[in-house]
Amino acid sequence: MQSRKRFLYFLLLNLIVSALTTWVVVTLMLRNYSQASMQAPFLDSGDASQDQGEPVGGDVDQPVTGVDTGGEVLVFPGQLEINSIIGAGDIENERVLMRHVGDEEISMMGWQLQDSDGNTFTFPALTMFGGGAVTIYTKSGLDTVVEMYWGLDQSVWEEGEQARLLDPNGNVYVVFTVP
Repeated sequence: MQSRKRFLYFLLLNLIVSALTTWVVVTLMLRNYSQASMQAPFLDSGDASQDQGEPVGGDVDQPVTGVDTGGEVLVFPGQLEINSIIGAGDIENERVLMRHVGDEEISMMGWQLQDSDGNTFTFPALTMFGGGAVTIYTKSGLDTVVEMYWGLDQSVWEEGEQARLLDPNGNVYVVFTVP
């Protein structure tokens, strides 16, 4: 009887510790991801924001390109954005965070992520759903639906460099300047 009580006590203790650990991890992840999603503003058709050096958007059908944004995002309003580039210069931590801020599905097959030196990552068969995100690591690893690996052994990104997302036809879709 004593061993049963002891077993139930340890089982209850294990349950409480597991629940507490899960709660802490989820809370930290939600806090970090909600901050990352707030870094890049949505674009609207620009007017006064041009004078302030902020990103501007045009017609939904026209790409926004060639504007120096100082680390902000240039994008077709409501579609894809490069949210941030983290760990520039450090192969172990270097990654690009992309989000799909539109509603419709986008097939990423044949799209390319390119740096200023011409290093190019070509997306495999991947469908971005509305509200979805993907992380592209510079290093090698195993691809999943939310993490892609470029497979390089040296870092690609550096401060001030521009990252470009090109559609399958080679048109510049998004430009992001590494802060």
